[in-house]
Amino acid sequence: MVILNNFQKNDKVKFIVILLFHMDALIIVDMIHEFVDGKFGSKRAKSIVEKINEVIKISREKNFLIIFAKDSHRENDPELSVWGPHAMDGSFASEIVSELDKRENDIVIKKNTYDSFFNTDLHKILQENNVKRLFFTGVSTDICVLHSVAHAFFLGYETYVIEDCTESINERNKEFGLKYMKNIYGTKIIKMKELGEIK
Repeated sequence: MVILNNFQKNDKVKFIVILLFHMDALIIVDMIHEFVDGKFGSKRAKSIVEKINEVIKISREKNFLIIFAKDSHRENDPELSVWGPHAMDGSFASEIVSELDKRENDIVIKKNTYDSFFNTDLHKILQENNVKRLFFTGVSTDICVLHSVAHAFFLGYETYVIEDCTESINERNKEFGLKYMKNIYGTKIIKMKELGEIK
């Protein structure tokens, strides 16, 4: 209230509107060369690029925050002992594929674990923009998408996964990831066409 006392009447109204207005965010996980057309790339990952672009278009129309989370590994990251060197920070492999409609004002989060929140500014950015609902796309459904959804759930966000805009190395892994997130985190699994209907 001390801060508000220094505001003009119109500023107070704007401040209250900001507090009441909740934003949504689209989070696109690991759609980088390494996982689309590189070392761990697949036809399945390539197949969702244009679908994600359609979701980005819908999200822009609905004034979502657009966030790209991408692996950017450093030497001695724990994951390297499991998968070997991949998506190293500053490399071509860690760059977002050019076919995606990434714009200058979109947010890019560099991560060095499966989790888009761990040791990143993602939670801070979402809080600053009063985001409550997160819509996830990208790869892999059962690894980085799942771990990011888990952390989002622990932080109190409402989570959605757009199932025709996420992929894994095979259908079995994808189905495992979707069912796990739905059953354990209460994630809503939706189709791309449903996004535009969500209020």
